Amino acid sequence: REHEWFKEELPSYLFPEDPSYDATVIDDDAVREVCEKFECTESEVLNSLYSGDPQEQLAVAYHLVIDNRRIMNQASEFYLASSPPTGSFMDDSALHIPLGVKPHPERMPPLVADSPKARCPLDALNTTKPKPLTVKKAKWHLGIRSQSKPYDIMAEVYRAMKQLDFEWKVVNAYHLRVRRKNPVTGNYVKMSLQLYQVDNRSYLLDFKSIDGE
Repeated sequence: REHEWFKEELPSYLFPEDPSYDATVIDDDAVREVCEKFECTESEVLNSLYSGDPQEQLAVAYHLVIDNRRIMNQASEFYLASSPPTGSFMDDSALHIPLGVKPHPERMPPLVADSPKARCPLDALNTTKPKPLTVKKAKWHLGIRSQSKPYDIMAEVYRAMKQLDFEWKVVNAYHLRVRRKNPVTGNYVKMSLQLYQVDNRSYLLDFKSIDGE
């Protein structure tokens, strides 16, 4: 991980310089959650946190847990404080998009029932003509779709990359650049992995080859 490939174009937020940040204050619940997800010991998580390496998967997972909890708490406090009146309309998609997760470019709109106003008025008078059935065109996406929490999805990504001997660079919490050396040719296969939100309950882990870059 000392290779220069991992040190190029890393965002500054991965190296916080805030003097108020105290790495010695450890959230025990977050540590235990990481241990449960990665089947590791608390000492391994602590060693990863104290190493100072922002690419350490256990440290990344720990901060994802902390950030996810903070985001959920802030969202909860905001909507409780707002106290919208009963019956008001509100786009609840904002409650489901964690920081850093982009909506998918082909995000599927919610299903809308066929409106009577959209039909031709003469159709109601024609009792012999069969009414055509409206078939919603399916959308296809390349990647892995899941209804798990974003943190859980990324935890599985790190676990799989470690088992398959992939190397990775963190672009942000939900976007990675990964590579693996072909043992036969010696060439590297490079990919971009990014988590998108497809709808209010689903996320898509998108794969993109970056061999040409």
